[in-house]
Amino acid sequence: MLNKRLIFALLICTIIPSSWANELVTSGYFKGYLLGQDEIDIQGSLDDLGDDIPDHINGGIQSQNAMRLMINYFSGDINVEMHYEIQPIFSNYDFLTANSGVIGNTLSSATNVYRYKDLETSIFKSDTSFVTLQNLDRFNLQYTAEWGDTTIGRQVVAFGSARFINPTDIFVPFAIQTLNQEYRVGIDAIRSQISLGDFSTLDLGLVVGEDGKKNYNAVFARYQQSVAANDIELIGISLADAYLLGGGIERAIGDFGAWLETAYLHAHGRERDDQAMIDDTTIVTNIDTPLMMQSSTLAEFMQSYWRTSAGIDYAITEEFYVAVEYHFNGAGSDNPDDYLSLSTTAPYQRGGVYLFGKHYLIPSFNYQINALSTLSSSAFINLNDQSTFIAIHMEHSWSDNLYSDLGVYLASGHGLLASNSELQVGSEFGFYPETVYASLRYYF
Repeated sequence: MLNKRLIFALLICTIIPSSWANELVTSGYFKGYLLGQDEIDIQGSLDDLGDDIPDHINGGIQSQNAMRLMINYFSGDINVEMHYEIQPIFSNYDFLTANSGVIGNTLSSATNVYRYKDLETSIFKSDTSFVTLQNLDRFNLQYTAEWGDTTIGRQVVAFGSARFINPTDIFVPFAIQTLNQEYRVGIDAIRSQISLGDFSTLDLGLVVGEDGKKNYNAVFARYQQSVAANDIELIGISLADAYLLGGGIERAIGDFGAWLETAYLHAHGRERDDQAMIDDTTIVTNIDTPLMMQSSTLAEFMQSYWRTSAGIDYAITEEFYVAVEYHFNGAGSDNPDDYLSLSTTAPYQRGGVYLFGKHYLIPSFNYQINALSTLSSSAFINLNDQSTFIAIHMEHSWSDNLYSDLGVYLASGHGLLASNSELQVGSEFGFYPETVYASLRYYF
């Protein structure tokens, strides 16, 4: 009933009389992604595979679609914002059963870890090859005063100075293979952004997680200041079982742009019983969490760690731009045997960490082919296990409202290996499938 009422209300908003046009703004998009992924082989003899591990993970063809309606209502100092998105997804295989592939890894879907209450993730699913997801991604009220803004409700909370990996950004960042990254996933928060002058801002907030539970909540404070062409950011985040202190700086060095961002997370969680962790944990190889271990109990932060990103960019010509970033991930490991178990730990469940190694190099370029077409590429290189993930993307503008994209994901490294009925990861990116996609995007 809630789903039907919400959809009906959104439709009514689109036909409100034009006399409200100066106060009500509606916009949105339609996106369609067609992608195909190769299957992934799992190396090992029949004895090594056993009864629980397949000899491969299926690839396939999938159509990911997104329809997003965005509504803003302005009345004096008040702004009400609402974004609602529906994602119909079709495939040529049954992706609601185990061992059905890794295409789901490219989906942008909501999370309820940092949401007080939420809609059901799916509004329709079949037992074969079709599911429709929904996401109430923004629903907030903002009050604007001379001193700044206060926003209450579902909104974006994102931090960081780095270009690719932001150590201070722990609230639901995108994974590198997500296709639709235009809008960050909204979370539930109360936030005040206070102007302290022409070049400084104080940002204070409370994040309210699932059912208001203590372990799902967070408090943050961020200070931003521009001094002598340096953009400086300092941040502190308090969680139930950890706190994070970090900061970043951006500036020009000659003709180069440069940035540095670092964060230290101090953990003070409680140790869990080893057997309880084993009982709660399962290996999953389906569309929702491909080749990851899942725990039914939310993990606590047990170990402190640093994360740091530093990089430079340079415009070689007006059309050709290059950048490179180094990232250190203290939450990760230099041993691929640890990758699966790491996915059940707090940094990966709640701390915004999604890379499993320790040291990364990330080169990229962006080339403006002509006024309407752009070619870009980036590579994530795990310096510990020597695996690489490469994303190549071309965009063409057909009009102010219509765009198309072509892209490919390539990966190299040691793949998956079964040994004594246990699954082992040879490298971080070695089991990523080759992926080709095309998309069409229309904005209104």
